[in-house]
Amino acid sequence: MADSKKILIIEEDGFSKICSAILREEGYQTSLAVSVKEAVRIASNNGISLIVSGYSFVDSLLKSRIIQEVPTIVLSDELNNELIETMKCIRNSVCLLRPIDYERFKYIVRGVLNGYLNLSGGNIIA
Repeated sequence: MADSKKILIIEEDGFSKICSAILREEGYQTSLAVSVKEAVRIASNNGISLIVSGYSFVDSLLKSRIIQEVPTIVLSDELNNELIETMKCIRNSVCLLRPIDYERFKYIVRGVLNGYLNLSGGNIIA
């Protein structure tokens, strides 16, 4: 059931609100964080099912044991070698390149949260 799934969004303020609105329209609960420290605090208290994070936060996310095992969608503006190598280090992850196709984004979120899309890490979707 969508409303029992909690999604943590760690992204710049403007996009996080758009992302939250899209996911709430789909029936999910969302929490917003503007820093990894805040994200860890939220994740440790709230049973998060999925993380949506901007690429700028990924290095810090990798250092947090609390949220390393949570499936993660990483959003990036560009594809480069650093991104490819970083994505190889994140289990249960997929990276979507901007501009985001929102229908594809919602499909991936549904698939991850409903268990029919398993993320192995290192995946990048343009």
